[in-house]
Amino acid sequence: LSFDFRYFKYVGGENQIATRFMLGAGIPYGNSNDMPFEKSFYAGGTNGMRGWRFRELGPGTFSNPDKLNIERIGDLQLEFNLEYRFPIYSIIKGAIFTDIGNIWTMRENEIFAGGEFNFNTFYKQLGFNTGLGIRIDATFVILRIDLGMQIHNPGRPEGQRWIHDFKWKNMALNFGVGYPF
Repeated sequence: LSFDFRYFKYVGGENQIATRFMLGAGIPYGNSNDMPFEKSFYAGGTNGMRGWRFRELGPGTFSNPDKLNIERIGDLQLEFNLEYRFPIYSIIKGAIFTDIGNIWTMRENEIFAGGEFNFNTFYKQLGFNTGLGIRIDATFVILRIDLGMQIHNPGRPEGQRWIHDFKWKNMALNFGVGYPF
């Protein structure tokens, strides 16, 4: 199941505040221990947590210390996005955004250490990012570039999750077609 609530409010002319709240959960059934890959949830990338590259956030506090080439997927997802959209010049539009969220597994998983959802600690495992975007709105297509910067990375060790050293390694450049939500 997934629940996706979106609300858009014009605040003078073409200026718009866009919000999205997304909650999703899936439970493997039958003889499966995991959900099918294409039905699993992911965080990071052009349409969600834009401070991370595609599928690079989560699950939970998982950090991939061995730099394994694995897809980070989960059974649960919680995400909130806030975006202020405004005109710059002609077909060029701008955006300022903030994203909060993560994914988790339903049960302990040896591959994703620290990825299991726990109601008492999940709020400490939320990723935070903020950023700026440029859109080219050619009416029939919208091309988009977003630069997201991590503010809170749950994959870092406890005590080092709030990021104060704003470096390129804590940012992601995401390209997209259409609005993120």
